[in-house]
Amino acid sequence: MSVSMDVPPHNATLPLPRPTGWLARVERGLAWLNGFFVTVGMLALVFFCFAQAVDRYTVKSSFDAHDQLAKVGLVWLVFCGMALGYAARENLRIDLFARHLSRRWLALREAVFEALTLAVCVLIHWKAWAVIDVSAMQPILGTPLTNAVPYSAILLGTVSIGLTCLLRLVAMAMPRARDAA
Repeated sequence: MSVSMDVPPHNATLPLPRPTGWLARVERGLAWLNGFFVTVGMLALVFFCFAQAVDRYTVKSSFDAHDQLAKVGLVWLVFCGMALGYAARENLRIDLFARHLSRRWLALREAVFEALTLAVCVLIHWKAWAVIDVSAMQPILGTPLTNAVPYSAILLGTVSIGLTCLLRLVAMAMPRARDAA
């Protein structure tokens, strides 16, 4: 027994406006910053996991915080990677009714989606400060760091996704050359 899925035609998705001018430069700078933090998080994760294996089987030092430092890199990797994926529009999304909407409704749906995502980012960012305050008093064992260091990635991730949403909303609101004609 086979199941057929209705695949929406290619014209069911709206060509989303890309930021231009200074907005494009801000978007590229934001993507570079997120990419930098993802790279640093990945390198920290690989370095401390490798260092733990080397230390455990050859050096046998008394340093025992490799996994704690790898956790910091992993948390930063997750939140910055999430922002990087969102900026590249590689987030998962299910559109069940997009093929039934006109271009105007598709544009409205995109604007509402970006506005709601921005609102959620603002809410998470606001609530994350309480987590940061509490975690600043919790040391990460074996290191001079507190738990505020990994959890501060939440702040960077929500700011980055929020700025991406704001850039997209501004790009949607700006008149385009083809609309003026």
